[in-house]
Formats: sequence, structure tokens, C-alpha cells
Amino acid sequence: EIRLSLVGSEMCIRDRISDLIVKAYTHQKIGEISMAIQVWNELINHSLVTQELSSNAHLNLGNLHLQQGNNDIAYESMTKAISSNPNSSEAFFCLAYMEQEKENFHEAINFFEAALKIKPEDVGAINNLGNCFDRLNKSHDSIKTYSKAISLDSEYIAAYYNRGNAYSKIAKDKLALKDLNKAIDLDNTFYQAYYNRGSVYGRLGKIELAEKDFKKAKELAKLEIEQSNK
Repeated sequence: EIRLSLVGSEMCIRDRISDLIVKAYTHQKIGEISMAIQVWNELINHSLVTQELSSNAHLNLGNLHLQQGNNDIAYESMTKAISSNPNSSEAFFCLAYMEQEKENFHEAINFFEAALKIKPEDVGAINNLGNCFDRLNKSHDSIKTYSKAISLDSEYIAAYYNRGNAYSKIAKDKLALKDLNKAIDLDNTFYQAYYNRGSVYGRLGKIELAEKDFKKAKELAKLEIEQSNK
């Protein structure tokens, strides 16, 4: 009877933890952020919550605090998620993006690299890592990083566009044109790619092609603004 009682007690505890998780996600789904935060905190403070569940709760808390604009609290939550689970690639990614937004590119690079050790084929994170190198004017590193993203996803438009711009910065215009052409082939409404390709054409003295791209970029940008205002 004592053993059965203990088993029953353990089942009740598991049910309570499960109920809290469902409750927290339900509040998140319907946009009740404050209520979701309250439930995740209740779960974290449960005496028998596992490290993995604690990490997941802190991760969700971090994202919720971000939605509320509480960046410092979000940062603390992501750090706690990593403390509970050092293999939380998503928490490392979130910290990297937050540092990137603050233009702390050295710190962002460290977090992106830590995340990519855990999840090495995340092309979005690889592309953002390349952006950090680019902002630090480390052209060789940025080009190498964008190339890695492209090797993993041959149709990843952002990486072609970013690598094309990186080549342009170091006057490798033929390579820049090749990448910007590819970006436009993949998305013929990508007005930034037209504009930057026009800049490369202009530098090469191909004035008619440059003017044609600038005109196309202007038309597409105007169309995008009109559509967003509908």
C-alpha cells in the first residue's frame, strides 16, 4: 500500500507538471503573455521539475519577455536556459540575435559559433554570423561564412545577396555580379539586389545597365510600399 501510494503521488506530480506546460502554451497561443509568464515561473519553481524542462521554460520566458520589450529580463532568461541545458542551441541563437541587434558583433559571433557547434546546419544562423563578420569589415570571414550557408542550401537567397555585397566591398565585381544575378534569378522582385547590382554596373562603367537596374529597383520598392499599405 505504501508503494502504491508513492507511485500514485509521483503520477500526480507528473500530471501537475504536464498540466502547467499545457496551460502555459495555451496562454501563449492566445496571446495572454503575462499569464503565460506566470505559469512558466510556477513550473520553474516546482521542486521536481527536470533540468530539461527548466531550460525549456526559461527559453519560453525569454521569448515572451522579448515580445513585451523587456530585453534585459529576456537576456537573463536565455542565460538561465543555457545554465540548465548547455546544449540549448536555440538559447544561444537568441542571445546572438539580441547582441546583433545591439551591434555587439564580437559577442554575437561568440554566441552564434557556440550555437552552431550544437546545430551546425542552421543556414539562417550561419548567414547572420556572416553579417556580423561583414559589419566588422572582416570580408574574408563573411564571404567564407556565406559560402558555407550556400553549400548547405543552394537556393538561400539572402546568402547570395550578402556574399555579392561582400564581394562588391572588396571590388571583386565579377563575383559580386554573379551572386546578385543569382539572387535576382531566385527572386525577381528583390529590389535591393537590383539596386546593388546597378551600383556594381555603374562602377564598371556600364551606365545603361546601371540605370535600368536603378529604375527597376525604384519600381519594385514603390510597389512593395503600396502593397504594405493596403
